[in-house]
This record gives sequence, C-alpha cells and structure tokens, in this order.
Amino acid sequence: MNLDTAFIAQMTTIIAFAVGVSVLLASMKYPSYIRRSLLSFAYGKFLVGAGFLVAATRGGMMPELMAALANGLAIAGLSLNYVCARQVQEKAVPRHFALACGTAVGVGAFLLLLGGPSDLSRVRLLSSVAAILLLLLIAAELLLFYRGRGVAHYLSGGMTLVVAGAFIARIGAALGQPAVPLDQMVNDGTERLVFILAFLSTAAGAINFVLLASDEFNKELTKLAHTDGLTGVLNRRRFFEVAETEFQRARRHDRPLTLLIIDIDRFKTINDQAGHPFGDRVIQAVADCCARQLRPGDTIGRLGGEEFAILLPDAGPDVGWDVAERLRAAIEREVTPLGDGLGLRITGSVGGVAMDASHGTFSDLFAQSDAALYMAKNDGRNRVRFAEPVGPLPVTA
Repeated sequence: MNLDTAFIAQMTTIIAFAVGVSVLLASMKYPSYIRRSLLSFAYGKFLVGAGFLVAATRGGMMPELMAALANGLAIAGLSLNYVCARQVQEKAVPRHFALACGTAVGVGAFLLLLGGPSDLSRVRLLSSVAAILLLLLIAAELLLFYRGRGVAHYLSGGMTLVVAGAFIARIGAALGQPAVPLDQMVNDGTERLVFILAFLSTAAGAINFVLLASDEFNKELTKLAHTDGLTGVLNRRRFFEVAETEFQRARRHDRPLTLLIIDIDRFKTINDQAGHPFGDRVIQAVADCCARQLRPGDTIGRLGGEEFAILLPDAGPDVGWDVAERLRAAIEREVTPLGDGLGLRITGSVGGVAMDASHGTFSDLFAQSDAALYMAKNDGRNRVRFAEPVGPLPVTA
C-alpha cells in the first residue's frame, strides 16, 4: 500500500467527513449545551477534512493560495476541539475563536509564501507552532481544568499530547529539510507520522469525545433526579438519602448534628392574593436566600410546597439556633420586599432540633424538628423554636 502523505490525507478527509456527519446526527438527542459542543466538534472535523482535501489536491494553479487555505482550514478545525471542550463544561469561549485562528494561520502562510522562497518549510513552522499551542490548550482543559475527569478525558488528553509531540518533531524536520515545491506534498518520515496521527486521532478522538459528552449527559440526568426543578436545591428523596448518611456518620463518630425545617408563613394567602406564579417566585427567593447563608458542608432540600429542610453537620444546639435565627432574619430582610407592592409580608418560621442520644433514627430527628416548627407557627410565626433535648435518662442510686 502506498502510504505517502497524499494518500493519508485523502483517507483522513474521508474519515473526518464521516465522523463529522455521525457526530452531527448523534448530537440531536443531547441537551442544548452538550449539543452545541458536539456540533462544534462535528464542524471541526468538516474543516479538518476540507483542509486535508485541499492539501492532497493542491497541484495546479495558485499553489500559494491552496497551501495557505489548507493550513488555515486545518487549524480552524483543530481550534474547534478546544471550543467544544469548553462548551461541554458550559464555559465561555472567545467569540469567533476558530475563525480567528484559521484566518491568522492562513493569511500568515500566504504572506510567507509571497514574501520569500516558494517552499513549504516556513509554512510548516507556522502551522506546527499554531497546532502545538492549540493542542496544549486542549490537553490542559481536559487534564487539568475539567471537573470530574474520567477515563475518556485522560485518553483524549493523552492522545492530544502525543500529537503535540509529533508536531514538535515536525518543527525540527522543517528546519533541516531542503526546499519543497509548492505543488507537491512533503513526504518525509516526520510528515507521514504527523498525518498518520491526525488520521488516528480523528477516528479515535471522536469516540473519546462522544464518551465525554455521554458522561456529561449522565451527570445532567443525575442532577435532574436529585434536585428540585423549581429551586435547584435537593428534592425530598435525595435530601433524605443525604440526611440518613450524615445521621449515621454523626452517631458513629459522636459528632453534633442539627436539623432545621423552614416553612413560609401564610403561603396559601400569598398564592390566593398574588397567584401561583408569584408564589413560585417566593419559593425560589427563599431557597436562594437560605442557600447563601449556609456553609459549604450544609445541605438544603425542598420537602414539598413551601417547606424546606436544612441539615447542619458538626453543629450543636447553639450553632444551630444561630443559623436558624440568621435564616429567619435573612428571609424577612431579603424576601419580604417582594410583597411590598401587593400588601403581603413574607416571612418564615423555623423549627429545629439538635441530635442527642434519644434519636435512634433520622426519622426521630425529623419528627422533633417538625414538631418544633409547629411550635413556631403556634407562637405567632416568623420565629425560631427548637425541640427540647431529651437526652439519656438519669441514673438513680
């Protein structure tokens, strides 16, 4: 088989277009931010394929323009790999990043060819430096900055570094090679290695990136299963799962634990007077207000309707009371203004309990906190009440 660079470029073109079409079709089933990332990946493959196609067929008229176009298209396609690696994480991407990279390399290559000897050495240098910088950006994004990295991230990042190494070798070859006519492709061993790696990374990289996108999709499904759709805090089921784990850990290590239950006062009146959409705004505002007041290790969940629960690990009754009072005051201060124009006063009542020896299960803790909440309601609302600790029975002589 004739494994010269022209043949490898033709095969890479076919694979790149096939991969682009496949990823384009696969992107339809994903959420919008993952779909955008996959579309960038697919368009990148189309550009890479077009670049290799131009490179393989550039003999004839205007070789300077064709050589510059081939390099510009390939670099623009490679830069879209960086774009998609950021988009899948919902990170900001510089506007027209791929267009700027491809144009800079294409125009730079064209000017080099017009302003000096008509050979490809300096063009190889320019495109190799650009490729190395982009590949290092992609590798850093996948291997260093990506949260929740998995096997697909390490495989893609490792492959990216291997290709970057080949481009470094390409720079050395470009510095030492004799002039190559523009209407021919460079066909030394280093160039063939770079082209073969481009071929392999186009095929294998697509598999890795689809796995990466699927991993993000699974994270999204897990998030949807665990969080409340209106407020973004944990839903009731997930909160109880987390709370049960924390309860058992606190008992095992003899650590303090406090549970708070917060209820929005007279919420039925709010819905009746202002409507359910306004009631939803109030629920969201209370959830946001409470979340801002909590420590990183604390857990908040929506129990249903206008009721929330907050778990405070390593917090005894004194700390728990302080947090509860801070939450109550924050709701009164930050959320009440929502109802000013409607004649509504929005407040919250808080019931709490600190774990002691009388709590055999988390259900015991929850029942006492719920009872404390009713005490707060019965005592006039917009206040904090804690269940009295029962503790172990005293030992009599």
